[in-house]
Amino acid sequence: MSVISDRDRSINVTVVNGVEKADIWIIPQTQENLKTSLWGAPDVSALDAGQEKNIDLCDTCDGRYIIRMIDKDKALYAVRDITLKNGYTVRFRTDDTKYEARIEIIDKNGIILSSSEAFEGILG
Repeated sequence: MSVISDRDRSINVTVVNGVEKADIWIIPQTQENLKTSLWGAPDVSALDAGQEKNIDLCDTCDGRYIIRMIDKDKALYAVRDITLKNGYTVRFRTDDTKYEARIEIIDKNGIILSSSEAFEGILG
């Protein structure tokens, strides 16, 4: 009988980019990650607007994540306290301008579970 450690567990989510070409990070929400500006390599690199990608994430004990995105114009989008489970979709979208961008979390049945304002600012 093999034992599966917490490090071996993963979930699969779909990332949908409806804003602009961007790099995307989805990292476990830990105290250390909340305090750092070093996120490592993006989980999704240079995802064009209108594209989507399936990714595997390390499953956290409580399922909470920080989502960060930097688009081609160096606009930063971020949300935290996001719960993700296997089969969920993370959708970045905007109605009018990128300054009104939102990050939506959609369950595997297509139900929007949360919609959070995401625009943080422009990086220098």
